Amino acid sequence: MFAMLSGTSFAQSATQTQKERIAQMKEKEKERKELAKQKEKERNELAKQKQIAREAELDAKYAALDEAMFQKESARKEAEKARAIALKEKEQEKKAAMKEKAMAMKEKEKMAKLAMKEKEEARKLAAEERALALKEKAEARKISNVRVASNIK
Repeated sequence: MFAMLSGTSFAQSATQTQKERIAQMKEKEKERKELAKQKEKERNELAKQKQIAREAELDAKYAALDEAMFQKESARKEAEKARAIALKEKEQEKKAAMKEKAMAMKEKEKMAKLAMKEKEEARKLAAEERALALKEKAEARKISNVRVASNIK
């Protein structure tokens, strides 16, 4: 009976040890799974951080690109405004030059008319002077003829 008891006790003891080992194995398996979960969580977190960093970098690149495009567009608009202003100024200068040219032409025509008028007046005056000279010459001849005639008588 003692042998039976000790066999039973041994069997119970072995079963107890087996149960403890199984419990330990289950505990280790549980710890291993939890460790694997933790590592997976850390990998996911790291991947998230990397993704966030990549997105932030892309956002920064796009923001820089947008800013560059905005600056380029602003510069293009400023250049367009400057060209429009320069074109207006050139147009105004052209108009002013044409106005000045027209004024000069009018002045030239006025001067030409005045010169022609003066020339016409000078011609008339010269004709009058010639006519007067001829008249005086004719009178002088008459007087001379009268003297000659009176001398002859």
